[in-house]
Amino acid sequence: MIWTDQFDYEFIPAKSKKWARNPKLMIVLHGRGDSLKPFRDLPDELELPEMNYLLLNAPRKFDGGYTWYALEPNHAKGIQRSRQKLHTLIDQLRFQGWRTKDIYLFGLSQGCLMSCDLSMTYPEAFAGVLGISGYVWFFEQWRSKVSKATFKTPWIMTHGFDDRDIPIEETRAQVKKLLNAGVRLEWMEMVKGHEVETTFEAPMLGRWVRRQVARKLPAHMREIVLNS
Repeated sequence: MIWTDQFDYEFIPAKSKKWARNPKLMIVLHGRGDSLKPFRDLPDELELPEMNYLLLNAPRKFDGGYTWYALEPNHAKGIQRSRQKLHTLIDQLRFQGWRTKDIYLFGLSQGCLMSCDLSMTYPEAFAGVLGISGYVWFFEQWRSKVSKATFKTPWIMTHGFDDRDIPIEETRAQVKKLLNAGVRLEWMEMVKGHEVETTFEAPMLGRWVRRQVARKLPAHMREIVLNS
């Protein structure tokens, strides 16, 4: 089990024991005005029953759900407050025996920004960042202040051509900044709106995670993970 006093949360343990010797954890961050509830089916959508999942509610109530921060121009303080709570959460998880290199960060919209920000500011590398239909906050002097560990963390970001909440052109430009800075990032554009598309996108993200897990295994064990 997992415990934290930083967030309202739900822990979904792995349904499969295949990765039990070296367990993995995915922290799931929702978007503005949403909650953890719609993500209870994420293990099935990603087709990753070997993964443990920690679903979080953002700190502040908003529009029947929760939010990580206020919209511009009042966003900076909220992002920084949520960042500190996420840093404390990771510290607590490490105290409970979880290694950051076994923790994946999955974020949609605002949750994408917070997942990216956590990787860019925490001093240890994560297993991976999955940013969906989101964007990035380039805090002041980010190039000189970004954690060196984030360059060791693999990222994947996806976005939809039909996203009416966050235009793909804006995120595309931000991705170029990250790539130019040296972030190990895969960028995928697809036909969808502002969402996690469950038919093709979610299984693709699950396969991406499997590839990251396999890369850290001896060669004779990689096919087992990729084909499981």
